[in-house]
Amino acid sequence: MIGNKLVDRYEILERIGGGGMAVVYKARCTLLNRIVAIKVLRQQFAVDEDFVRRFRREAQAAASLSHPNIVSIFDVGQDNDTYFIVMEYVEGETLKDLIQREAPLEPARAVGIARQIANALHHAHINKIIHRDIKPHNVLISKDGRIKVTDFGIARAVTATTQTFSPHSIMGSVHYFSPEQAKGKLASEQSDIYSLGIVLYEMLTRQLPFDGDSPISIALKHLQQDIPPARNYNLNVTDKLQDILDRMLEKDPALRYQNVAELQADLRAWNSQDDKDMVSAQSDEDLEADIAEHTRVFAPVPQQRDKKKELRARLIKWGAICGALFLAVYISILGVRALSDMLRVEEVYVPDVTGMSLEEAAARLEEAGLRNYHVAAEVFHDTIPENHVVNQKPAAHQKVKENRLIELTVSKGPDMVAVPSLEGKDFREAESELIALGLEAEIEFEFSERYEYGIVMRQDPATGKLPRSGKVRLTVSNGTRPIIMEDLVGKTLDEALTIIHQLMLSERVVRWESPQGSSPGGIVTRHVPEAGEEVRPGDQVDLWVRPFNRISLNVELKELKPDSQVRIEVWDIAADARVVFNDRVGDEEFSMTVSGWEKGKIVVYVNGAKIKEIPF
Repeated sequence: MIGNKLVDRYEILERIGGGGMAVVYKARCTLLNRIVAIKVLRQQFAVDEDFVRRFRREAQAAASLSHPNIVSIFDVGQDNDTYFIVMEYVEGETLKDLIQREAPLEPARAVGIARQIANALHHAHINKIIHRDIKPHNVLISKDGRIKVTDFGIARAVTATTQTFSPHSIMGSVHYFSPEQAKGKLASEQSDIYSLGIVLYEMLTRQLPFDGDSPISIALKHLQQDIPPARNYNLNVTDKLQDILDRMLEKDPALRYQNVAELQADLRAWNSQDDKDMVSAQSDEDLEADIAEHTRVFAPVPQQRDKKKELRARLIKWGAICGALFLAVYISILGVRALSDMLRVEEVYVPDVTGMSLEEAAARLEEAGLRNYHVAAEVFHDTIPENHVVNQKPAAHQKVKENRLIELTVSKGPDMVAVPSLEGKDFREAESELIALGLEAEIEFEFSERYEYGIVMRQDPATGKLPRSGKVRLTVSNGTRPIIMEDLVGKTLDEALTIIHQLMLSERVVRWESPQGSSPGGIVTRHVPEAGEEVRPGDQVDLWVRPFNRISLNVELKELKPDSQVRIEVWDIAADARVVFNDRVGDEEFSMTVSGWEKGKIVVYVNGAKIKEIPF
């Protein structure tokens, strides 16, 4: 490939990477004289027309994205059977390289990288493009430190058509899968947020939350096991940053950040607080340094004094000081006790209000002494009714101050979608249409004389709306009802053909088997499908038939008159009255070997008169 020129424009310079789907080359665009990166589709994908079509469509959609944190796509092309994408060339390294070399990263640095990735995702999401494969391998870091996210939309083309990744590629991606992706459900904005959470976790800890011997075992851990806190590996992770990570990595998408904008706001707030703390600490240090630099203590000038008077003055002075100190301490203790009594806030246990209506939850919180609460988010939920609590923070049974703010996540009810009309469509097309809407297809087959195999005959429900992830039952034609093949062995070829045509089948004589002994010819010895098997109208039946036996006899005539007209006919299973000789003979004697098939007779005429009939 190196040295070749694609579409007489892109000169391949060197290979710079590769994965399970494509190989990436550094190339030069001879038209614009600039360096680009070209991703060339591997051959096993290039021969799949459906995949290529979907791959080009997704790449063209990703090409519409224009953002400083997204690798730009310049062109999508084809050169004979080579399909490729031309992208911005980023000189630098992947985030995975940085993690392996320097992690765990300082929280401020890790959050800064995550914010740039989030900026890229926010731009893609508002343009209706979900990445589906956020991982450090797909994040590039340019030499000036800018983050660039690549492979937008390509994951959708791969997962929608094929799973022929390399084992390394599967293992690499599944570490960053969201739980809903591990279940095989459609990826959403929340899926990208979960994957970004894993990336941030890895930057902060140098650890992946879950590992295993196979992709399935890792996917199950995403579904079933809790992620260890990042603080276990990096003591610099603050409580607030851990809270952000926990929300990004919620297993239920409804409890995650509902969009990247929410996540960006929290990351910005954390960054601002972190910077403010650093400035405050620096200011305190500077103040102490200034005091140390400018404050000087001068020793008093010694003078001659009366020692007795001096001692008495000292005693009076220290007595006054001690008395004043005692009085100050006493007053302070009384004041602190009074102030403590004034400021003391009772602690209470947070009640469990999940599943309650908003009004019931408010009453229950107030009853527990928690009057400071608000609705933090509204989410769709399949089972919890509208205006009922889905989640609460802090969680139930925690002990908190009475003035603690309780954040409630409230259900908007199920996310309803209109059921499309699918009758008359191929069931695979119908199933894909339902999956795209977030619905599930429940398929059952029935025999039908009216519909071809695979066509949807009925659906339930036929109209109306269902909650997203609801089921639509499709009744699909299984073709005509099968019939039982009759036994044709031992029948003549004509008899067998008559039966085959009555069953509306077609025939093919596979071969004539050699005769054995005196067994008759023209008899079916075996056939496929065999007797008792199910067949459908139009199916083909292969026949094996034994050939006819050939019989040869010698015909002799004597005492013939000169110039006699001799005619010899053969009557056999192949034909009636087949003439094998009809001519005048000049001798008194005539001899001829005559052959016939299976059974029949030889009839001899001399001068028009029948003189001999020889059966065989």
